[in-house]
Amino acid sequence: NIIKYLFLKSKDRYDIPKGIQEPGENEFEAALRELKEETGIKEVKVIPLFKKKIEYFYRLGKESIKKEVTYFLGGINTNEIKVSKEHDGYEWLTKEEVFSKIKYENIKKLVEEAENFIKNLNN
Repeated sequence: NIIKYLFLKSKDRYDIPKGIQEPGENEFEAALRELKEETGIKEVKVIPLFKKKIEYFYRLGKESIKKEVTYFLGGINTNEIKVSKEHDGYEWLTKEEVFSKIKYENIKKLVEEAENFIKNLNN
């Protein structure tokens, strides 16, 4: 089986669905809500025990802002993706395509870990 990962496109950037945790939500609830808002995906089969945090900095004007994102792993039974106005489109990428198209090393490492995790589940 070929494993593919959903990436949302904004201009020339690819990113995994993510967003900001709202008051009263835990990080898992926030992830499911953001997935639905950004892709229209309402049902996802979450793969237990895969949870990875990535920290990075980005610039907002002259300010450097630290961001922490928690990623979960899941599978869906639909190809119908309805991207939000935040994005231009989407693409399903294999690990090899992620490594050739994505410039962020932390995302490459995340996909590598997800791939290994999935393969170990199937053994």
